[in-house]
Amino acid sequence: MVTLAAATLYPLQKYREQGRSIEQAKQELFELEQLRLDLETRLERAQDKTIIKREARKQMSLVEPGDELFRVVVPADVIDFPKGWYLPGVEYLIAGKSG
Repeated sequence: MVTLAAATLYPLQKYREQGRSIEQAKQELFELEQLRLDLETRLERAQDKTIIKREARKQMSLVEPGDELFRVVVPADVIDFPKGWYLPGVEYLIAGKSG
């Protein structure tokens, strides 16, 4: 009798485990599809020349002919760049000092 109960319950337990595993896989698939859609959108935006220009102006201070460029001079003792600052020219542009 015990053997019969064990033989009946074991497949049921495996069936439930597989069901949980399938649900987890479906959730993971859904999350990966959302990530893929997000990355595709970002890739499309990255190929848009208007967005490229806007980001270059914002992140890299791109100027074009006809633009007015202003230089903000801040006293050197106000700005303290961290050691290993990776854009040494910025220190000169902002504080008017080098090195």
